[in-house]
Amino acid sequence: MNRIIGVGSPFGADQAGWLAIDHLQGCQLADWELIKLDRPGSGLLSYLRDADQVVLIDALKSAGRAGEVSLISRQALVQCQELTSSHGFGVSEALALAEQLGELPQQVSLLGIHAGDDLNGPPSLDVASLEQQLQTVLTGG
Repeated sequence: MNRIIGVGSPFGADQAGWLAIDHLQGCQLADWELIKLDRPGSGLLSYLRDADQVVLIDALKSAGRAGEVSLISRQALVQCQELTSSHGFGVSEALALAEQLGELPQQVSLLGIHAGDDLNGPPSLDVASLEQQLQTVLTGG
């Protein structure tokens, strides 16, 4: 099972992962399940457990250009401070726990969408950047 998971919420810049999933639903991604998760915390583990490959898409609080998508390396995944949730248990913490429990799939990638300065407004999404970075992940590049 392969999954692309947009992490976020229906509010502010945190919508970025969901907007990416909305866009990808119009693309041809055979053999990939597209999922939107609302601030899953430790619930993310159940979506990682039986997966062969997972691509996570989430908003990043960073200095990058708003809407631009960056590929975060596997080594940086469980240590990514830019993904720390204001709710106390976010993607970084869930990935670290999955790794400790031996439930982290062999192929896990993170596409981070730079939120920009306005965290309260709707996010922008550079779809060309999203498609390019996703293509890099899917082709193993």
